[in-house]
Amino acid sequence: MMLMARTTVDVDVAALAAAQAALGTHGLSATVNTALREVARRSALSDFDVRRDVDGTPGEVESGRKARGGAKAD
Repeated sequence: MMLMARTTVDVDVAALAAAQAALGTHGLSATVNTALREVARRSALSDFDVRRDVDGTPGEVESGRKARGGAKAD
C-alpha cells in the first residue's frame, strides 16, 4: 500500500504542461508523483559510474566513491 498525503499547492501551469509532455503523464497528481519519483531516482543514481560500479572490484567501487565524496557502497 502506498502512503499518500492530500495537500493544497499552487502549481505553475506552464511547468505542469511541460512536465506532462516530458513524462507522458496526464493530470496533476500523476505528473507530480511521477516527477517526485524521477527526482529521487536521479538522486540515487547520481554517484553511479558504470566502469567503477559494474566492472570494478568491491575495493575499487568503495575507493572510487570515497574519492568522489559519495555514499558508502553496500
